[in-house]
Amino acid sequence: MKRVEIRVRQKKGMAILEVEGELDFSNVEQLQQEIQRRPEEVVEIDLQGLRFIDSSGAGMLLSQARHLFRQGRTLRIVGIPDLIREDLEVIGFFRVLEIIETNPNA
Repeated sequence: MKRVEIRVRQKKGMAILEVEGELDFSNVEQLQQEIQRRPEEVVEIDLQGLRFIDSSGAGMLLSQARHLFRQGRTLRIVGIPDLIREDLEVIGFFRVLEIIETNPNA
């Protein structure tokens, strides 16, 4: 099992989840559960520390974005490393989800 670490902090009524490590089928549920636990209107996922993401990780982020949208809430993705950005572009991730280029809450 690959390792992913998730640190949660709050700022101005928003949950910020800082993700480090590798996000794949073996641990994607860990981040999904943390997103679902958050009651805040905006959940921001900071991927600056992410080294790898597979299709199950990307799919889960899209699924959670839709889920929060249906609840009138927002999922933001920030701090995507260039190498991971290239992989996500290949699978069409950015056609579905609006990405914030820099982390406005750093």
